[in-house]
Amino acid sequence: MMVGSPVGSEPESLAASAHPRSRRRNWLWRHCWLLGFLALALLVGELPHLLAACCAPAGATGLGTAWFVTDFAQYESAMRQGAEQPGWLIHDPFTAEPHPPAFMFPLYVGIGKLAASLNLLPMAVEQLVEVLARALLVLALWRFCRAFARGKAAARWAFGLALFASGFELLALLVGGYQGSWSYEMNGLGLLLAAPHVPLAMAATLELAREVLRPKAGLAAWWLVKIGLLSMAVSLLQPFHLPVLLAAAVVSALSFWLSRRGLTNLVAALVAIGAALPVLLGNVATFSLEPFWANTYSLQSLLPSPAPHELLIDLGATLVLALLGAYALRGRVAPFGLVLWLLLALIAMYLPVPYQRRLSFGIVPMLAVLAANTLVVGTTRLHPRWSVGVRLATLALAASSTVLVLASLVSAGLHNTPLPMYRSTTDLDAAALWLNTQATPSDVILADWDASNYLAPRTPARVYGGHTVATLHPDQKRFAMATVFAHPSSLLIARQLGAQWLVYGPDEADLSSPPDPVFQSGAVRVYRVG
Repeated sequence: MMVGSPVGSEPESLAASAHPRSRRRNWLWRHCWLLGFLALALLVGELPHLLAACCAPAGATGLGTAWFVTDFAQYESAMRQGAEQPGWLIHDPFTAEPHPPAFMFPLYVGIGKLAASLNLLPMAVEQLVEVLARALLVLALWRFCRAFARGKAAARWAFGLALFASGFELLALLVGGYQGSWSYEMNGLGLLLAAPHVPLAMAATLELAREVLRPKAGLAAWWLVKIGLLSMAVSLLQPFHLPVLLAAAVVSALSFWLSRRGLTNLVAALVAIGAALPVLLGNVATFSLEPFWANTYSLQSLLPSPAPHELLIDLGATLVLALLGAYALRGRVAPFGLVLWLLLALIAMYLPVPYQRRLSFGIVPMLAVLAANTLVVGTTRLHPRWSVGVRLATLALAASSTVLVLASLVSAGLHNTPLPMYRSTTDLDAAALWLNTQATPSDVILADWDASNYLAPRTPARVYGGHTVATLHPDQKRFAMATVFAHPSSLLIARQLGAQWLVYGPDEADLSSPPDPVFQSGAVRVYRVG
């Protein structure tokens, strides 16, 4: 021992230096299951891209997302426009009619601008944002379940149900009849396979609910700033359901105040409303008052909610357990704020608006908490072995249709069926690259519906039609487009419809076409009209 060193200083020094390392090991040990779930969720979300990279059918390209496949073209267009212009307003390239620009899809416009500033491909940045969004969703979901479930065990079961449970779609498929909506509002797995704004919106929604639906004591400036940013993020990413959550926040805050738990929650609710209001009012002005946008994205965005009896198919065992808990546990099934939000969401999703289903965004995590509380409380008196068996059997039943979806994804990655994930071919890609150098912003391209959807974000021109929501008068245009390819004088009909380019895509490979295309790659032929 060195002279002058106090007795015991060396062991204390070693213990102090080892303490942070020990704490890190303990943290990793306590959260290893969460890290495992995070890895599994990211693997599921990236499974379509992994399959496309290694095992795609010959010549198949154009994978965007495996959930609502054709919607991804809208986000690609927003990324392109964001990269090519200084502003944040974008046009709709999926219809031929002139129209004013609008503020929409800001996440993807921002991705385009970021990619342009870094000299990267927008799709590369989008892929990175996609992975980050899914990771944030998993973490926010765990924090939400931990905040509202009855203990850590219930929180873990709620987490598993919210992330991987589905409904009774597999049973319905065997029996026949209604087979589920398969929307990400009703299916947690869809959040892992959707475009990045969806999991980001859910993560922000769950974090906001966690902050405003529980009684809070004391005001802190940073906390109010956090609430304002979360509310603004939700309004920018997926605003439809936000008024329902804000209404639940206000009503629960009034309840907390009347029960002498302070005004903190009411202040927080007002801050959330104030942060979201400018974006919400802007959306109302654009999509309700401006004729073009009102007649496309508002009137044509038909998203009806499942009928009440069909919710059993969509939500399955999670809904059954939640209803059992509401009957058996009543007020103890979940905290007041969460139950209030759930009740308001169930009412709102049947309001007479075109986007009904969007109002139920968040219902799966809410029901998962109720179901997990019911499952844990209902099995506490059983023998531990029986308790674990019942819980695992419940999770297996709840996830049965999820297995079906994953099997379908693998099949689609290998064969492009039963889910047509690949939107293009190498020949259509070549045509898109050529048109990108030849077409002008004033031009209109006419191709079949699916090829048009893919070409719209890849050229400076507009397409005659290519998206049910974004194309003005889509039914009439579908018929007109089919008429062009069925007519022997297709160039003449395309000219009468106002097109400058006519594209025979992969689906018209066996059709006879005019001679002398200006560009050809395999079966894909491009004609200059007029």
